[in-house]
Amino acid sequence: MMSTPAVGAGGSNGPAGADAVLVGTFNTPGADTPVLANAGGLVHTAGWPDAPDAVAGAGPDAPSWLVRGRPGTPSAGRLYAALHLPEGEIAVLSPSAARAEATAEVNALGAAGSGNDVGWVTTQRVPTGGANTCHADLNPAGTWLAAASYDSGTLTVAPVLEDGLVGQPVAVQAPDGSGPVASRQEAPHLHFVLFLDDDRLLVTDLGADRILEYSLQDIVRNGAGAGPGNTPDVVESDCTPSWTHLLPAGTGPRHLALLPPLPEAGIEGRHLAVVGELDSRLHVLDLDATAEGFREVAIVPTHAQDLDPGSAQDNLPSHLVLSPDGALIYVANRGRDTIGVIRRAGTPELVAEVACGGNWPRHIALGHPGGAPTLLVALERGDAVVGLPLDADGIPGEAQTRVAVQRPGFVLPGS
Repeated sequence: MMSTPAVGAGGSNGPAGADAVLVGTFNTPGADTPVLANAGGLVHTAGWPDAPDAVAGAGPDAPSWLVRGRPGTPSAGRLYAALHLPEGEIAVLSPSAARAEATAEVNALGAAGSGNDVGWVTTQRVPTGGANTCHADLNPAGTWLAAASYDSGTLTVAPVLEDGLVGQPVAVQAPDGSGPVASRQEAPHLHFVLFLDDDRLLVTDLGADRILEYSLQDIVRNGAGAGPGNTPDVVESDCTPSWTHLLPAGTGPRHLALLPPLPEAGIEGRHLAVVGELDSRLHVLDLDATAEGFREVAIVPTHAQDLDPGSAQDNLPSHLVLSPDGALIYVANRGRDTIGVIRRAGTPELVAEVACGGNWPRHIALGHPGGAPTLLVALERGDAVVGLPLDADGIPGEAQTRVAVQRPGFVLPGS
């Protein structure tokens, strides 16, 4: 039986109601029909799960990923957004006056909303030196932010200063590489970054079927002229990866999740889950590196198999999340509009595939908005965010709640 999911990690960043979900969207800057009146890329939704509604829209354009500041670190109380723009940026978001004054009463922020107060204001924007910045992560100490830019194959790191703003960014280009899927793997395409500790970070290269491992200090050391100030100028680094972990040709590694030990299931040590966007499979790797890199210990399909072997190439899985007890992995299947549920006990296996409630699930998150254990799904092409209730075994049911939001790409519960 699965333990009850908690509201989004690091949920101590403010007094927003437990019925609130912040949505990052792929809005078109300057469009005649914005997500909401006066809206930017962020939409504040409230009233989950009984009567959810979009109550405010504002913020920077195209926040494709949001990272909560880590409690007890310089980043605490902030949000950091990866902006999916032709000239990629990182935005630092701070609580708005309305959010700072809000109480913990249910829907307090929604009631105070003026149509363009989502609870967060942009206090800083810095370039990443890459194109279409799609993901970001903070190191455990909350002192460095890393970001991946898909189109340019750029990894960017920037120090988090004492006031929570970011200092001078340092950018490194991925080594040359390609893969067998010509339409998607003609060059490096970085999609996800993950800190293993305060210095080691991993970045997926969807274009070359590999996970690149870098030392943060090596990147900074090789960035000529890098300093601790908050100048927006990007410094280039010629750092090379400390490891290159190869995956099967045509995998298209997209997103990662750390898997904790499960002693009761005979799983010792830490593992890494890698969702393959191009092969529709979940790859489980042993994090104890060998001379050849991380060792692959299991490969599991993210959806039920059918008679068409080519269907996997059209499925294009997106994000994955881990249940709080570490026993289940949820994977969003965009082509099939489903959620695959993989159980880790013993040999990992697909135990369920359920409808996601709409079209093209780009991002999923676990939470309990309004007190109900829920899998939240951003339906990028369905122009909605839906909530799938979880049963006692952690299996999602049919969508029970729905909010209309144009081109949602990210959901953050409890914000």
